[in-house]
Amino acid sequence: MTQSERGLTVVEILVALVILGIGLLVLAGGSVVVTRDLTRSGLATVSNARAQAKLDELMAVAASTSPRCGSANFVSSVSATTINKITLSWNITPVAGAQRTISVYTSYRLPGNRSHADTLTALIGC
Repeated sequence: MTQSERGLTVVEILVALVILGIGLLVLAGGSVVVTRDLTRSGLATVSNARAQAKLDELMAVAASTSPRCGSANFVSSVSATTINKITLSWNITPVAGAQRTISVYTSYRLPGNRSHADTLTALIGC
């Protein structure tokens, strides 16, 4: 072979393919992590929005009567409700008094059969 007939050897091509394959596997693994995190953050956003909406609703019900907190609808949830994979319940304590604590609980399933729960709490004057 003369010096003008230079090219790549089979070994060089195989090494390049192995390096390319490893790089593609790293990229694929990274995309799995990103997809999992996006799913989790999306569920957390929807869950927190529902908890805030329920808290706002309960505060509006409490303010709608005179004296405040006297509405028959201003009570703790009897059972949890599930809408689109997010479970919501709430508790109002104490049952009577000048100040009440509203706690809104949300929970949802994450990929991998794991679950996550959050609590949103507010104090209101009655």
